[in-house]
Amino acid sequence: MENSILMDAIGKKGLNTYITGRKYDTYYFEDFFPAKNTNSIKYETLIGANGAPVAADVVTYDSSAPQKKRKTVSTLTGDIPPIRIKKGMKDSDLINYHTMSQMADPGENAILDLVFDDVDAVFTGCKARLEWISLSVLSYPTLSLTTTNNAGGIVTETAIDFQLPTANKLAAAVKWDATASTTTPITDFIAAQTAARAIGVRLNYALMTPTSWGYFALSAETKSYVNYNREGTTTVVPLFADVNRMLADRGLPQIIVIDTSITTEKQNGVQATANPWKEGYVEFIPELAVGDMLYAPIAEVLRPPKQALQEVRENILISKYSEIDPVKEWTKGETNAFPSWGSINECFNLYTLDTSWS
Repeated sequence: MENSILMDAIGKKGLNTYITGRKYDTYYFEDFFPAKNTNSIKYETLIGANGAPVAADVVTYDSSAPQKKRKTVSTLTGDIPPIRIKKGMKDSDLINYHTMSQMADPGENAILDLVFDDVDAVFTGCKARLEWISLSVLSYPTLSLTTTNNAGGIVTETAIDFQLPTANKLAAAVKWDATASTTTPITDFIAAQTAARAIGVRLNYALMTPTSWGYFALSAETKSYVNYNREGTTTVVPLFADVNRMLADRGLPQIIVIDTSITTEKQNGVQATANPWKEGYVEFIPELAVGDMLYAPIAEVLRPPKQALQEVRENILISKYSEIDPVKEWTKGETNAFPSWGSINECFNLYTLDTSWS
């Protein structure tokens, strides 16, 4: 490892100014799994620690307080994995930068793009992987890392099970599809809310893909609920705001459409872009924050290498350094993070593409 070749152009102050001042897009996972720092590279999720309170008993004077059983709490443990990405500038890129910087009136934007594009790429690359993990798990409560979706990293021998209770796995009364006359998504929402109330939980949000939302909106049942007091409008596909207003009036969860795309890259460089949310699944949650994104310490933050130019933003370490044979400038992003879903026992998962959950 050598000092960044662009050290003179960027400098530590310049990198800090850029990293702290740059506005990046927000991600869904930041609402569902807010950041929480931990001093360990191990995670431990207590499942069942929350829930409805048990009422005290009415007793006579001079009697002892009745004892109630403690909540059953299970624990999910594991290692918080490193998430890393790097981008390289080969010698031709560096020659191009040198040429532009020597021009009498260089294109400032072009130089800045060449210098900072990789900084943006590695920062957003780390965030994108956290988004991919979080949305994958929220849509279907297990996580599998394969050579297809995690080509440059580890592969899980067995899926990581986040322990959604069997009773919280629901299925549609009628399969959701374009057959609008038969689908009954409102009935499914009512069933989910009823199941939640039986354990003392109120479901406030329903997360789904644009495709699931499309089936929901097309349903004759949805149209009848939204337009029940409007004569002659039962064939009109309702607007999103109208549907959520109707759901709120009936004490049912508000819909949040998860509309995003994450690009992953295979070892051969072929890229694939898709929504990480598993199609056909609706996740009902009591609150937006269902757990924490646990961030563990990073070794290079604790023991920073003298040769690297480094800055940290939102628990992601950005490093710039070089090699001399061949000449290459590297930009690396890394974080040690994993979601902890402590309220999973209060969440419900609905499979809409069949009448049994799978």
